[in-house]
Amino acid sequence: MAKNLFSDASVANQFNQYNDVLEQVLGYHYVISAFESDQANKILDYGCGPGKVSFRLANQWSSDIIAVDESAKMIEIANDQRAHEHIEYRIVENDNLNFIADNSIDGAMACYVFINNESEQRILQIMSEIHRVLRPKSRFLILDTNPNTTGVPFSTFQNGEKGKKYGYGEPRIEKLHVDQNNDLILHDFNWPNSMYENNLRKAGFRNINVRYPKLNDLTAEERIKLEKTYQYNNWSNEQAQSPFILYQAIKDGSI
Repeated sequence: MAKNLFSDASVANQFNQYNDVLEQVLGYHYVISAFESDQANKILDYGCGPGKVSFRLANQWSSDIIAVDESAKMIEIANDQRAHEHIEYRIVENDNLNFIADNSIDGAMACYVFINNESEQRILQIMSEIHRVLRPKSRFLILDTNPNTTGVPFSTFQNGEKGKKYGYGEPRIEKLHVDQNNDLILHDFNWPNSMYENNLRKAGFRNINVRYPKLNDLTAEERIKLEKTYQYNNWSNEQAQSPFILYQAIKDGSI
C-alpha cells in the first residue's frame, strides 16, 4: 500500500490551515443538506482528515458520526481541535471497517478520498466496505475534484497543469493556496467519471447520479448570504465552471 502523504505531520498541519471556503460553498453545503433532509441518525465520514466536515455536520444536525481516517496525525488533529460529543474519531487500517456492523449506517460520505488513491482496486474495496455498513436505501455521497476541469485555476486551488490531457489514473500535482505566499503541494490521481460509476456499480450501488455545482447556479440572494457567512468574495473560474463533482449512490435492497 502506498504511503499516505497526510501521515506527514507538516503536510497534515498545512492541510488543516487551508481555507476550504470553496469546498464549503460548492461541496460540503450540499452534503450536509442531504443528510439533514434524510434525518440520518448515524453517519460515516470515510477519510475525515482533520474533522472539518464532521464537525460542521455535528453542529448543524443532531446525528452521531463515525469519522475515520488512516492518518493517525489527522485523527490527532481532529480530536485536539474538533472534539464533539456526537463524533467518534477512529483510525481505519487496511480500509477495514470491521468495528461497524452490517446495515447499521444511515448515510456515508467520502470527501476528497478517491483522488488520493492510486489503486482502482483499493477504491473498489473502500466502496464495497461502505456499501456493507450502510442500511438499505441509504445514500453514499462522494465529493471530489472535477476531472473535467483539471488544469483550471480556481480561487483557492489548482489541480493539474493547464492545457495538459491526463490519462486514466495518471498522477497530477494539486496546489492548495494555504495563504498569499504559500501553496501546499499534493500529489493525486486523475480519475474520470467512468471510474466512479463503474466501481460504484461493482460495489452494489444503484441510482447513481452526479452533479457539478458552480457559483452561477446560486441566486443573487443565496450568493450574498454565503459571502456574508464566509467573509469571502474573491471568486474566480468557479463562477462558471465546476471545481468539484458530487456523486450520490443508493444501497438497494432490504435487510
